[in-house]
Amino acid sequence: MARTQVTAVVHPLVLLNVSEHTTRTVACVRAGKASAPAVMCGALLGRRTDERVEVFLSFEVKPGADGGLDAGHFAVRLEQLKTIFPDYEPVGWYAVGAGTQPTREVARLHARVLADHPAALLLVFDAALADGPHGGAALPIAVYETLPPAPVERARLQWPQGGEGGYYVEAPGGGGGGDLVQAVRLVPVRVTLDSGEAERVAVEHVANVARLTTDGMLRGAGGDAAAAAAEGGDWSRMAAFLASQRNALEMLASDVAVLQAYVADVIADRAPFDPDVLQLVQRVLSSRPAVLGDEAFALADAQEQTDCRLAGYLAAVTGAAAAVRSLSQRANIALAGARNKHAAYVSPAPPDGMFGMAGMMGHGRHGHGRHRGFGSFR
Repeated sequence: MARTQVTAVVHPLVLLNVSEHTTRTVACVRAGKASAPAVMCGALLGRRTDERVEVFLSFEVKPGADGGLDAGHFAVRLEQLKTIFPDYEPVGWYAVGAGTQPTREVARLHARVLADHPAALLLVFDAALADGPHGGAALPIAVYETLPPAPVERARLQWPQGGEGGYYVEAPGGGGGGDLVQAVRLVPVRVTLDSGEAERVAVEHVANVARLTTDGMLRGAGGDAAAAAAEGGDWSRMAAFLASQRNALEMLASDVAVLQAYVADVIADRAPFDPDVLQLVQRVLSSRPAVLGDEAFALADAQEQTDCRLAGYLAAVTGAAAAVRSLSQRANIALAGARNKHAAYVSPAPPDGMFGMAGMMGHGRHGHGRHRGFGSFR
């Protein structure tokens, strides 16, 4: 039977997490704050079907003392993420290297991972390709599927490996003294990217504001966010939108400060009284949003919180009542089944004739005994 071709769907958040892990680790090693690990690795979470594996999240895992992954750290992080994303499950792990091909160290680590996850995917992240001048030409990753163990020659496990046949890794417990050993094969699979609207906005923002900050963008364009986005050409729409909002808030704060200074001068008789200006101030005050310290806002906020809590309590009470009703119905069904199981046998109606009369008389005698023993029948 032909093997089903698997497609790996990777979300951009996974690439961002792996890239951040790589950058942070390299920076700490260069600063002398940490030693270089043998393999920078982490876990992949997502959903798996027969022909599709979708990877939504990733998190780094500390290397263990035995050369594998730290099982305790992995269990803690997995439990934390399962609390937020209960539908995700471990689908594989990732390793960072100088290429998209597995190395001897990655193969050893993958063999240890297979002991707990026999069908784990392997994602290899190429840090050099991601940071190179042609980083946008191709994805800096390769995903490998783990095929079931099969006997292969021991010479196939020698490194370096590669080629169209894939990479062979000794299966857990597959070693032996002969020339054949049980080994799994790592085969590259087709990789596609998929993202939602929120992921696209976040990735576009992170990718386009990496060189300069928003403040530098505004200073270079004279404080005009639209002009900065037009001049730079590589600033994200999110940064331009937030910069426009900040400019609008600064203008509002400046206008309010001018009105406040005028009212203070009118009260102190340092400025002439102008009804039109005071009417404008009144309109601004009446249209202002609620602020902290306002009694009316505090009362409205308290009422809204009370309504929300009452709605939550009502929903909880309704759910409890439904649960009690369901439990009572199940209890009634169980009790009815128990009564039917222990009830005495009732013979069918006797036929007509002399023998039928005798049977009826016997039926009456047995029925009287049942009445005394089990009570009245319904």
